[in-house]
Amino acid sequence: MKIALRVLIGVVILVAIVLGIKQFPKGGVQEVSSNSTPTPQKIGDTFTSAEHGYSHRIPLGWETKPPPPSKAAIIAAPKSSGVSSNMVTTVEPYDGTLLAYVDANTQSLRKSAAKGKVVRAEFTTDSKTPAYKVKLQNKLKDADVGQTIYFFQGPGDKKIIVTCTAPVELQAQLEPLFDACMKTFALSAR
Repeated sequence: MKIALRVLIGVVILVAIVLGIKQFPKGGVQEVSSNSTPTPQKIGDTFTSAEHGYSHRIPLGWETKPPPPSKAAIIAAPKSSGVSSNMVTTVEPYDGTLLAYVDANTQSLRKSAAKGKVVRAEFTTDSKTPAYKVKLQNKLKDADVGQTIYFFQGPGDKKIIVTCTAPVELQAQLEPLFDACMKTFALSAR
């Protein structure tokens, strides 16, 4: 049973990673030269999922994409910003604790990203929603990407996963923005 659960968790994370990468331009990740810097990003509107009972702020000007068949919420930087980045949110039931869920995912990520770097830390939201943050750098297709994955305890046995993907060159620049957006994460009163 534990092996099947780990495989399922690994598949969910892999789907989030693939969905994140698919949002990048078809020509690959845009390279940012040392002479050009993307427009500074600020926090914008609030994104709310009434279906899954949560909300959080998103970067200013970022756009909500129609969800794919997996019903993942996708929020992407507009092309005009010069930033190839997005936030993909998935929700999944898991009977165990949030920490057990994060540990299982971290082990799965370490195996799938053998040459990548995976770092896990506790994360605090303004509303004190239990959360963890995992940072991953890896090569997917021909792109070096950085992903910051936030894990939240949702209503009941639900776990809410927000995967923020950016070119590895921009991960350090965008991580404070992702952190600021995810600090506003809150569960809806039901």
